[in-house]
Amino acid sequence: MTAAVDLACFSYLAGARLLSVDRYPTADSGAEVHDVIHSLAGDGPIAAVTAAGLALACSVVANCVGADLVGTGLLEQLENAGIQHRITQRIGLRTPEITVITDRDGTRTWFAHLAQATGDLLTADFSGLARARAAYIDCYRAITQPAAHAIQAAAQAGVPVILNLGSEPLDPVIRQAASAADVIAVQTGLPERHANQAHAVADDLFQQLNPTAALVTLGRLGVVARSATGRYRVPAGAGPVVHTHGAGAAFSGGFAAAYLAGHDLPTCLRRACTTATAHCATHHPYSPQGAHP
Repeated sequence: MTAAVDLACFSYLAGARLLSVDRYPTADSGAEVHDVIHSLAGDGPIAAVTAAGLALACSVVANCVGADLVGTGLLEQLENAGIQHRITQRIGLRTPEITVITDRDGTRTWFAHLAQATGDLLTADFSGLARARAAYIDCYRAITQPAAHAIQAAAQAGVPVILNLGSEPLDPVIRQAASAADVIAVQTGLPERHANQAHAVADDLFQQLNPTAALVTLGRLGVVARSATGRYRVPAGAGPVVHTHGAGAAFSGGFAAAYLAGHDLPTCLRRACTTATAHCATHHPYSPQGAHP
């Protein structure tokens, strides 16, 4: 089989609005917003756009969106990046959206309105995952069952997978689906204050899923990894941090590009960290047309 793309990414597709405040307000009060950034979500589309910027041919398998300004902007963003997809717009449907609020301490809280996205993903066209050199799959709790189907589709086609847990525990459904897959990497994240737990988390994921590498991202502290040859720790790149939305996805895109280019694990980790740092320094990484008033 000849691969149609280098990397096929599975996730939900939504518009995202990022709000920055000094600190979270108490109940029944408020806070001044200092910055507003519009982007796309979830991690799969961001990983695809990032990897496409690193010269990979990429596709996205996701839910349909509404025939509204946000939905139109999201599809234009994917198409401008050269991302292949079969995502359609549905009249009368509101495009899923997510709001992310961050404060000066680096706390990040999100509120997602995914609407029909989970149901759509259950009936998505998974054939695109079978025509790639590798498949990236978001395994969030909200889309556990569709993600398991995506893993199974890739495994049946002999396509290796990169699994993103999105800082959530490994679900037994995902573990079972992945047991038949060739797992290149499983990725999760921890807050910087929990960095002392990273090696234990990486070891546990490595034992449960038997991937080539288990990766734990740590924000400004970089990444910890476990492979059959040992443990690794790579610092994040230096640079300004305008926002952190999609940093883990940008890391994934950089890692996938380096891995598919044939680099060893330490090089893949360094290039992934550099890619994530560059992403965080960009003020408006992905701004769907129509998202701004």
